Amino acid sequence: MSNNHFGLPVRRMAALAVVGASIVTALAVTLPGTADASSGGPDVVRHTISHKVALTDDGPADQTLSAVVYEPKDQRARGIQVMIPGATYDHRYYDLNSRVSQAREAAEDGWIAVAVDRLGTGRSSQPAADKLNGATHAATIHQLVTKLRTIYKDLPVALVGHSLGSTIAIEEAAHYKDVDAVVTTGFLHHSGAAGGLLGTLLHPAAEDPEFTDRSTVPAGYLTTRDGLRHLFYWPFNADLRTVEADAAAKQTTTASEVTGFVTEQNDDTFAKEVTVPVLAAVGEHDLFFFDPADRPKAVAEEPHAYPASPEADTKVVPDAGHDLALQRNADTTTAFIDTWLSRKIRP
Repeated sequence: MSNNHFGLPVRRMAALAVVGASIVTALAVTLPGTADASSGGPDVVRHTISHKVALTDDGPADQTLSAVVYEPKDQRARGIQVMIPGATYDHRYYDLNSRVSQAREAAEDGWIAVAVDRLGTGRSSQPAADKLNGATHAATIHQLVTKLRTIYKDLPVALVGHSLGSTIAIEEAAHYKDVDAVVTTGFLHHSGAAGGLLGTLLHPAAEDPEFTDRSTVPAGYLTTRDGLRHLFYWPFNADLRTVEADAAAKQTTTASEVTGFVTEQNDDTFAKEVTVPVLAAVGEHDLFFFDPADRPKAVAEEPHAYPASPEADTKVVPDAGHDLALQRNADTTTAFIDTWLSRKIRP
């Protein structure tokens, strides 16, 4: 995102919001689309884990990092996908409901999917807002990866991030060198016209009606303004029920997390140091990262952000916006990621 990413006029944001909401309401339920994602079923074992972590490499392990694990029931696992959600999401980005569940589908494809509640979200601890940044998240994800490698010995580990989660995956892989591949989704080292919306989308979580019964939300935590989640979708291929469920499950972010995201996007700060295969998957209509006219150039340039990677690939997902895992065709994105990982890393 450009350095003036907080500067888009509120009137423009409001106009886009009204138009987007109208399209979703009018078309999302009635237009035909790709079949809904599978909910998993008897072939997947689901359980929650909690791991004590430290905010820094040498600090006390006084925080709790929660994650939901989805394991294939009757087949040998191909490896582990640690799924890191983006700003204002928890693990439910990867398992929202019976219609869309990247985590369950990955498990059906033979992967152990570990969908994380980043610190500050879900069942994980809520440290002070100024403690939440890329370095903190990279450190805690590293501690989780270390723990998973002791539980599931000899299995390769991939980080699969979305949006902010993608920049966390990049930083973790660059700094700790402990994973076998990185998949970024909803992220490019490039900015589109809608990148300027980010600042106007957010407001204090304590002022949001969805958080009025959450008395423990720390000062400085932010969330999306009411009624704007549809901006994360390509509306012509969205299910209104999914958008509504997404809004009801929204979580938080902080200014320092957003700053780290923008720094990586603008400067390739950590991408330069990633030494494992990378896949960057982005929606065809993700205007946060490119305008339609410059999409081919932005996509073609993305692999150059990873000069130390042995292979960096890009994938444009048709008929999708920013939230790839929540569009009607989310299953095609998951299948592509699973197939790509199966080719790049093996037990």
